[in-house]
Amino acid sequence: MVEERNLDGAVAIVTGAAGDIGGGITRELAKAGCDIAIADLGVSEDAAGDDAKPDNHEHATDLAADLESLGAETLVVECDVTDAAQVEEMVETTVDEFGKLDILVSNAGIITYSPVEELDEDEWDAVMDVNTKGVFLCARAAIPHLKEGGTIINTASIAGEIGAEGIAHYSASKHAVMALTKTLSLELAEDDVTVNAICPGIVDTPMWRDVLTPGTGEAYEDTIQRAIPLHRDQKPEDMGRLAVFFAKNRNITGEAVKIDGGITQDVL
Repeated sequence: MVEERNLDGAVAIVTGAAGDIGGGITRELAKAGCDIAIADLGVSEDAAGDDAKPDNHEHATDLAADLESLGAETLVVECDVTDAAQVEEMVETTVDEFGKLDILVSNAGIITYSPVEELDEDEWDAVMDVNTKGVFLCARAAIPHLKEGGTIINTASIAGEIGAEGIAHYSASKHAVMALTKTLSLELAEDDVTVNAICPGIVDTPMWRDVLTPGTGEAYEDTIQRAIPLHRDQKPEDMGRLAVFFAKNRNITGEAVKIDGGITQDVL
């Protein structure tokens, strides 16, 4: 019998941790006993004031304090997941700090809204680089440290199963994450590494408030009532609880689980 993993003292890297979903994932992992490397752009003190990066320093500092109040040890790591050298440094810094790595959560992601006819090539490249290449680079760097029982959890999307007008590039990137998740699960099975994906539905984040609902011309609240059979949006902590479930369970791999209030059930 394969026992459920005890996460007390486990070490997790979460990319895109300064965002809402990333924060929800880190908090639930911390509640489960994990120590956390908070990885994102603009989180380091040196990055503050850099106009080329989001200003996430204060947010990351506050998040670290929250996690530490839950009993976790934390590390804040500046990382652009599209840069192989920075990704390698993120992993090595985490291992140097905590002595090991047990869980990688590749959560960093971006989105824009443009119909294909109007979609700029640079827009396509940027979304694919962060959402797909970033998952690849993080997995490649982490794999040597995860062998013998580690876990990779990728944040995909319901857009990884269905198409949606205006986000062809985002949907393509998340379909690729789903395929990468399945492939990694096969390649790493002999090393007892599980690889699964979380597929969020509609979560109250800037992605939905500032990009998607304005793009459709529909208010966020109206979208919830129209699109979600349960008529309520999903929460960052929902994604975090699924991440904990994946990290604990040793017999689930190659799966993509939707947390969407029934959206895709209704569509498919």
